[in-house]
Amino acid sequence: MPFLNEIEEYSSGRVTIRPDDELGPTDIGTLVAAADPGAAVYTCGPVPLMNMVRAATFAANPTGSVHSERFSPLPVVDGKEFTVHLARTGLTVDVGESESALAAIRRVLPGVAYSCQQGFCGTCKVRVLSGSVDHRDTLLTESERADSMLTCRSRSTGASLVVDL
Repeated sequence: MPFLNEIEEYSSGRVTIRPDDELGPTDIGTLVAAADPGAAVYTCGPVPLMNMVRAATFAANPTGSVHSERFSPLPVVDGKEFTVHLARTGLTVDVGESESALAAIRRVLPGVAYSCQQGFCGTCKVRVLSGSVDHRDTLLTESERADSMLTCRSRSTGASLVVDL
């Protein structure tokens, strides 16, 4: 619990620390059912836990919202293999059906910039020189999507892309 000292400063009763190793696993359904109607629920942690929180929240409180932070990239869904040509370096890399363009690019350019791997921070944004992009991010505007992509989430709609790397 890296932020325990900071969290414990909230002594007004709004925060409860419940370590599983001392109290056993939390009953997620009971926990989220106690939230006020329309409440926002924040979660982070392993994917199965976040999925349980999301399902329990919407079952108990359909007008609520769930905000989450993952510590791993989202899985690629419905991916097709394609190639990415890195124009500045002259390298070409194959992107597998279940991997991100970022993961493939990192095989040949390990120092390429990235952060969230979830399509919302923009650190991995690159200019697309040719090819058509299947945008899977939540950050870029329509005008940015005309000539850019986030390599952590977006993919090619065809056989190849050329990017400015």
